[in-house]
Amino acid sequence: MRILTATCALFLALPAAGIAQSDGSTPGRELAELIYGSIKDDPSDAADMGEFVNFGQDIFVSMDYDESGSIDLSEFTEWDFGFDFIAEDEGQQRAYQTAQKIIFAIWDHDGDSEITEREYNKSMVWDFRRADTNDDAFLSRDEFLEGYVINIAYRAALTGQ
Repeated sequence: MRILTATCALFLALPAAGIAQSDGSTPGRELAELIYGSIKDDPSDAADMGEFVNFGQDIFVSMDYDESGSIDLSEFTEWDFGFDFIAEDEGQQRAYQTAQKIIFAIWDHDGDSEITEREYNKSMVWDFRRADTNDDAFLSRDEFLEGYVINIAYRAALTGQ
């Protein structure tokens, strides 16, 4: 039930996130573009699922501070690319923290308050497939920026819409 509630909350935010999406440069968009650039050596190329999942695996390892093989909510919310600073600058800390909790709940498939490596990898695959809107098995920069669940949730939180 908790996962269903969190999923519904995220999808209710999606229309607002779509409205908030613009081609204009914002600190959040610039950061998301840098993150995409970290997935690929050449950010003009599209990323395949293997590259995307491997990138996610590196993030999982860095989030797992206690090296337990799973991430609890504290580990998840303490690790950040820098969106927390943007949220603070925009006065959207509460919305951003809520978005983090929603993502955590979605990725915690069994609802045990921990994201295992297996759950995380499944989530990365699901997120890749969802963002790959043209179904070509590659994630372009635009697909990543507009369709990756983290970007959608954080964009909605940071814009306050």
